[in-house]
Amino acid sequence: MSFNQLEIELKHQSKPALGLLMCTALVVGNMIGSGIFLLPSALACFGPISIFAWVITGMGAIALASAFGRLAILVPKSGGPYAYAREGFWASFY
Repeated sequence: MSFNQLEIELKHQSKPALGLLMCTALVVGNMIGSGIFLLPSALACFGPISIFAWVITGMGAIALASAFGRLAILVPKSGGPYAYAREGFWASFY
């Protein structure tokens, strides 16, 4: 099999790994995540109190990660926050 035949065969077999929804989620996640790392420079003009604000933000991020970790143990389904919300609120709507 030549390289061109292999390339044509692979084009027909493979599908895009990331769709529009996944790319959008990736960008949103990166923008939110970068906010935590850019926070110290934004708060630097307030002086030493900015270190306290950064520590509070870090504790909030750890609390959020802990909550999602516990939810992942309680609801072992794929889907992340959607699966957790569906499990918790689905009976309320129907």
